Amino acid sequence: MAATKRPLGLTLVGCFALIAGLGEIVVGFTGNYLHILARPMPPSISTGIVGAFYSLGGLFILTGKRWGVLVGVLFVAAEIGGRIYLVSGGIAPSTGADAVKILVGGIVAVSVIVYALSHWRRLPSSRSPAARR
Repeated sequence: MAATKRPLGLTLVGCFALIAGLGEIVVGFTGNYLHILARPMPPSISTGIVGAFYSLGGLFILTGKRWGVLVGVLFVAAEIGGRIYLVSGGIAPSTGADAVKILVGGIVAVSVIVYALSHWRRLPSSRSPAARR
């Protein structure tokens, strides 16, 4: 049985999501990370959890299997929902330059989902060869 290789792009997208999520976790604890935000946010466990969703999404995407990509996409979708919660709850800014950065980050997260799902047919399923007969 020949092993299928995970597409390089999928590996890069998974690594990006993992690292970006870790950055969001740091923002949750510190209020700012690498001074990316114009105004620091108050430290919030909610922000850290949203970042954890992104990191977990990347980690599961890195499995290169259909089940992993599906779970990863669900975690990234939860991260997008978390962004909406942070803005609507007043934890993250809803106006100004930082709001634009949050919106762009959400668009990037949607792009991660679209790209990961675009490889769906090329991904191996978790079924054994005997089950496919």
